[in-house]
Amino acid sequence: MKSTYSFIMLFISCGIFSQSYKIFYEMSWKNSGSPSDYKEYCSLIIDEAGSSYFQSYENFRRDSAHTKMVNDYFSNKAMGLKIGDGHTDAKFRSLIIKDRPENTMIVEERFFTSIFSTDYGSCRQNWELLDSPPVTILGYKTHMARTEFGGRKWIAWYSTDLPISDGPYKFHGLPGLILRITDSENTYQFEIKGIIKEKNNIEKRNFSYDQPMKISPKQWDIFWKKYNKQPSVIFENLNTTQTTYVINGKDVNSKEVKESYNKKEWEILKYLKTPIELVSNCL
Repeated sequence: MKSTYSFIMLFISCGIFSQSYKIFYEMSWKNSGSPSDYKEYCSLIIDEAGSSYFQSYENFRRDSAHTKMVNDYFSNKAMGLKIGDGHTDAKFRSLIIKDRPENTMIVEERFFTSIFSTDYGSCRQNWELLDSPPVTILGYKTHMARTEFGGRKWIAWYSTDLPISDGPYKFHGLPGLILRITDSENTYQFEIKGIIKEKNNIEKRNFSYDQPMKISPKQWDIFWKKYNKQPSVIFENLNTTQTTYVINGKDVNSKEVKESYNKKEWEILKYLKTPIELVSNCL
């Protein structure tokens, strides 16, 4: 029976992967010591090959617009190519790329002119399927499952009516799409708000940047601690004998630029002062 079930799920999943989806989630969270709750819309883009891209909706709009500009430029070189600085008001700034056929997960983080690409392997979650009454979410019948991930206990509602083994953030591995997931303390919740069949392309999102710097999860953790303490660490060793980077006409190594950048970044980092993951499961 088990092998038959696996074959059926593989067959259905292959059919699902032949279609492209854009899925909208509302991400809501609380910060310790803050009376306010925070919300942000995010998107999960699933392509025909079974890869997916999860990020804030604001950053998705930026990346898809950049890709269209670059593609249009190469299709008609008579047009000028002007790409903005990429700044958005997104609070959640990571791009999580899951490749289910290859069983890999990569997280991209963008800072000024640099992009870090961290490979977390499969970053698998161990799920326990629960025998509970079905709950309807967005018109789909869902079932419950639980797992421990990132130092938190999570409850997920997934639907086998959408046999896509994926979900928001890094969550995946259930026999259906995760429509809602929340931690046991209700600090973080992701809930689906819409799903449409639609092709999207963000492949040229990094066209104006240097090649992403590939680092390990441990290297990322070390850098992230330094960045939270002093964001202007990103300017270290940036200038070369051939190139000098400036912000508002001033060298990035100047005290004024560093102080301004630190202040701006610390304000943004406050939004996610309480992290989604308290510990890393994917080192």
